[in-house]
Amino acid sequence: MKLGKLPTLPWYLRLVVFLMVGGVLYAGFWYFVTSGTRKATKEMETEIARLRPLNAQAQIVSQNLNNFKAAYKAREEEFAELKALLPEQRELTMVLQGIQDRARTNGLVLSKFNPKEDIQQDNYNGKKIEVSVVSGFAGLRAFFEQLAHYQRIVSITNFELKQIDKQMGNKTVDARFDLTAYYVSSERLQGQPQPANAKGAAGGSTAAPAPAAAAAAAQTGK
Repeated sequence: MKLGKLPTLPWYLRLVVFLMVGGVLYAGFWYFVTSGTRKATKEMETEIARLRPLNAQAQIVSQNLNNFKAAYKAREEEFAELKALLPEQRELTMVLQGIQDRARTNGLVLSKFNPKEDIQQDNYNGKKIEVSVVSGFAGLRAFFEQLAHYQRIVSITNFELKQIDKQMGNKTVDARFDLTAYYVSSERLQGQPQPANAKGAAGGSTAAPAPAAAAAAAQTGK
């Protein structure tokens, strides 16, 4: 069909011709011009599909790493606190001296302060001391309260309390008990310290129950 006859054709035939020409032009543009873009888009979509699970895995790993760092920092802080509570063996003499000073400050007369056998556990050691004191009930209670808040881990066992026959002034009771001061040996400290286990083991070894036991026994004696 010649273009010169196009104006003479009915309008619907001219519309069909225009649509056909427009379709050919669009098909040519879509195939020749956009083929490169469509190919690049398909490759990008494939790469995105491949990277999406890897990105999810990386997020999980990153979260786990952050959790591990937080847990590690918490263990470091716990270990630092434990080192402050559990002195090294070379500091044990100062700890025992501090306990004796507290006893004298509260008016206790130390009639016996004899070292006994050491306690050996997986992550800590303990030095047991056989103690015998003469004092008043108030001074003994204050001494135990100070031990309960002492910045070292100590324990009181085998506690005995009785009134003395000849009371003089504020010396009214005779108390006997085993005191254990816990410490970390240099070998364990330089080896493989395990603060969580040591803390759990030592956590039940504070002197807090001792004042209650002393109070109950003294009140019964009186």
